[in-house]
Amino acid sequence: MTPRPGVQDNFLQTLVNDKTNVSVFLVNGIRLSGQLAAFDQFVVLLESGPGVQLVFKHAISTVMPVNGRGLARDRTEASTRRDEPSHL
Repeated sequence: MTPRPGVQDNFLQTLVNDKTNVSVFLVNGIRLSGQLAAFDQFVVLLESGPGVQLVFKHAISTVMPVNGRGLARDRTEASTRRDEPSHL
């Protein structure tokens, strides 16, 4: 049986697919802005004006869509799946 993607993977994949502009806040308070190009278990690739940044997930505090998109869709999909438990 293949494990299902978690909330984090679903959220990040939605941001990648929709090419949503995001703010990425690091644990030291620095804010990075751009579009998520890709991610894996350990890093995210953030595209912005100057180029691409490889950001380690352990340095990230928060990822937030700039316009609030993506998050609302994830909540709607989660609320329609009553048979699946929600772990937050």
